[in-house]
Amino acid sequence: MAKLQVNDIQIFYEVNGKGEPLLMIYGLAGRGNGFRHQIISLSAEFRTIVFDNRGTGETDQPEEPYSIEQMADDAAGLLDGLGIDSAYVFGVSMGGMIAQELALRHPGKVRKLALGCTHSGIKHCVPSPKWVTEIFKTLAGKQREEAVRESVPFNFSPWTQKHKPELIEAEIRRMIPNGQSLHGYTNQVKAIYGFDTFDRLPAIDVPTLIMTGKDDVLIPPDNSRMLAERIPGARLIEIENAGHLFFIEQADQVNRALIEFFR
Repeated sequence: MAKLQVNDIQIFYEVNGKGEPLLMIYGLAGRGNGFRHQIISLSAEFRTIVFDNRGTGETDQPEEPYSIEQMADDAAGLLDGLGIDSAYVFGVSMGGMIAQELALRHPGKVRKLALGCTHSGIKHCVPSPKWVTEIFKTLAGKQREEAVRESVPFNFSPWTQKHKPELIEAEIRRMIPNGQSLHGYTNQVKAIYGFDTFDRLPAIDVPTLIMTGKDDVLIPPDNSRMLAERIPGARLIEIENAGHLFFIEQADQVNRALIEFFR
């Protein structure tokens, strides 16, 4: 675990394993350690790189507004700082938005692209059900544990809530200490609302894998289907018994798919 000066901020990152580089980009309010279920498996095959996005954890949290484009430039700068010309890339949720912009703004940096539980921008997205939106709107400013627990119904599938309560509790404990300021959270949310790649998606010209949990109500699966239709040659996998955090809920299946794809 270390820090690196990238653009105007210090980025906190962690590297594990050897082999071809794999950059993993996490989502809103989350830290790089949200990929812990991937790091264990994928670092046996790849040199995995995870980091805290601008506005989260131990990475700097400027008060000035953020954009997804800016965060993609942060990711590109991190690769540069590590001496990596190009990498495999896996991004989930907001991290999937960052990954799209990384592939579009810095195409030489991305060898293969995997996108999880994400969309191409608010303007063209299939929205969450109203009950999800109503919960989401109340989260800003709440105590972190309260916000994380109230997010369980839209982060995890009904199947996981019924059959893996111990997994959910372990993830809650990991997610609580995210070290995020209110302005960091607000700036990330505003960046998401300003993001739009819909018209540019056909310009992504690297092999692309798209994954979603079939029970995702935060970013419904139709968004992944749309991405798969607009990105040339993209392949779509829909994961059973999984919601928004499909890569945690069904980690073994997801890790196998990622290893097969990136190999």
